[in-house]
Amino acid sequence: MNYNSKIYIWTFLIALSVRFLFIVCTPDKTRETDLHIYRDAGQLVVNGVNPYNFNDNINLRQQLRTDSDNFDEYVCSDQEKWDYYSSSNLPLATLLFGGIEYCFRSPNAYRYFFSFFDSLLAVVIMAFVINKWNYKIPDRIRSLLPAKLQQHFPLLIGLSLGALSPVLFLWGTYIPEPKGTGLFLILSAIYFSTSSNRKLSMIVSPALLGFSVAFIGLGAFIAPLCLYYACNNNEQKIGSIALYIFISLLVCALCLAPFLSELIEMMSRRMTLAVDDIPQHGSMWAVISKILPPTWLIIKKIFMLLFAGISIIGFLKKRLNVTVLSANLLFLFTSIYLMNGSMDRMNISIVTLIILLGFSNLFRMTTLLWFVYLVYGFFSCLYSYFLGLRQDFDGIFVLLFSILYFVLLIIQTFAKKSSYYETIGSYSGS
Repeated sequence: MNYNSKIYIWTFLIALSVRFLFIVCTPDKTRETDLHIYRDAGQLVVNGVNPYNFNDNINLRQQLRTDSDNFDEYVCSDQEKWDYYSSSNLPLATLLFGGIEYCFRSPNAYRYFFSFFDSLLAVVIMAFVINKWNYKIPDRIRSLLPAKLQQHFPLLIGLSLGALSPVLFLWGTYIPEPKGTGLFLILSAIYFSTSSNRKLSMIVSPALLGFSVAFIGLGAFIAPLCLYYACNNNEQKIGSIALYIFISLLVCALCLAPFLSELIEMMSRRMTLAVDDIPQHGSMWAVISKILPPTWLIIKKIFMLLFAGISIIGFLKKRLNVTVLSANLLFLFTSIYLMNGSMDRMNISIVTLIILLGFSNLFRMTTLLWFVYLVYGFFSCLYSYFLGLRQDFDGIFVLLFSILYFVLLIIQTFAKKSSYYETIGSYSGS
């Protein structure tokens, strides 16, 4: 067994054992509202009811809504609300909930399954750091670290983004959420698309991409990047493009096609609420909308235009590459544009951003954003455990994180002195 394989095994075991232990110590977290929603969807699947067709077996829907075993006062207050929330996840996620419900019929089983996939995610993150990064510690940081820590600093970053990530721990295990599974599919699709092994880049990667879209939807934002890398690593460009698109669409269609008409209506309704409603949960605009109620929406539109503009200019000036451009697009949509997400969803774009910045050799930017993310993660995790969850803190963090990243993009794009910007990396598959 080689060195990397040992790291992967230890990463998985550390992530899994810590999460399983915490589940045993926090039995009260089985009463979380979102967990009730996932169980509602799973119960519909187990009973052969289409979750997205509200007229399918109305009597059973009413019975499940009032079932004392999985009753939540907010979700179950009326049938319309229950139908909306029980159908609020995409089919692959709903199918996962159905499988868990069929096998175990236990809320704790969901927590164990979410933790298992979060542990797989930790391995993928570690694989990115040790295989795809050519990490160099920025000089100012290197001088502050002992020699031993300098040697293992990339491993520290890998562990803190995955196996021991306080944000992922809070929004995955403590608060049972499946978004880590979606992030696992997204990062795995990117990782295998960079491989020179044709089976991995042209079969495994597009299949994972299709699954990621069917599970969480956000996978669509990294589709061009995956296709770009997969084709770069294969000589037959046109054939590779056709094959990659065919497999990814086939896998996605197999998951979505049976519910397509209802899904379009559901996604349209959810998108309307996500962009036209008032900012809520962990949105970065929640605080600004309270401080500047007449002008916050104008500020949002201006910031989005500036963020998109600096990303495009940086790309055209060759200070940013297609990898960073794709990460910026996902971050812009998930953390800046949408206004009703919690930290579990925004964390997908933040972790992907940090991983892909490191992948592009922008290590000063990567290290700074990672450190800020890690410090807030510890604060948020400890505060939530002892004093209760504060999503307004999440909103303030994402706001400051976005501003910091925007400033770093400006420096990277327009700085004239070579010491102020970093040379963007180009990647060849391995």
